[in-house]
Amino acid sequence: IRDVSYIDLLGRKEVKLDMNSIEKLLHGKRVLITGAGGSIGSELVQQCLAFGPSEIICLDNNEEKIFDIMTLSTMAKSTTIIKPVLGNINEKNQMEKVFNENRPQIVFHAAAYKHVPIQETHPWTAVRTNVGGTLGLLELADKYNAEKFVLVSTDKAVNPVNVMGATKRLAEILIQSMNAKSDTTEFLAVRFGNVMGSSGSAIPIFEKQIKNGGPVTVTHPEMTRYFMSIQEASQLILQSGAIGKGGEIILLEMGKPIKIDQLARDLIKLSGFE
Repeated sequence: IRDVSYIDLLGRKEVKLDMNSIEKLLHGKRVLITGAGGSIGSELVQQCLAFGPSEIICLDNNEEKIFDIMTLSTMAKSTTIIKPVLGNINEKNQMEKVFNENRPQIVFHAAAYKHVPIQETHPWTAVRTNVGGTLGLLELADKYNAEKFVLVSTDKAVNPVNVMGATKRLAEILIQSMNAKSDTTEFLAVRFGNVMGSSGSAIPIFEKQIKNGGPVTVTHPEMTRYFMSIQEASQLILQSGAIGKGGEIILLEMGKPIKIDQLARDLIKLSGFE
């Protein structure tokens, strides 16, 4: 079995974004990334490093992920200070300490619960984190005069039909209402389609099923989704921060939606099976 590049499955060329505007946004700045240990958060840390911020504060509530970031910080050949912080966005006092000690100028808020079926069975946990945790951070960003705050949202926030989409839609509304009130900080949101290879996305599940000799399970033959790569997702967050003036919800042109059934068949074929 050969390793499949997710780009093989995207059905289009990866989008490359405007690096100069991102450089202006990040160079020499103190950047806070929440959910920095996640699939998108960790890619965001790597991408940020290329633009020479003075410091990246990497916040996550997973001890193992924070350990990985500590390892990265010792290996990274960069003048940027990488500061891992083990913390939970729902703990207001803890977050106040992070803002007070580090005074971040740019905040990328990627920490969230995002697995649809789990949130259906634990809705209030999702609300507390995706809505309450976000609100706490918005208030702190305003209080400590951050320049930009970028919320990582989802295409499921469009006419939401599940708890995950509804909590993210609420977070977007908070962003826009906070932006209207704040004199110092520009608040904006960026919406994603499905990020290929991120934790809990369809492809790693299909890969495990293929590795175990099948079957590969698809919920419905007509199901389609918009897909993007982790690199695109991270660049899009940075680009949004650079071009947003506050109050916007920004999305990437993701080409045509891909049939999940076809995606599964392509993956089986690329892995060398029928």
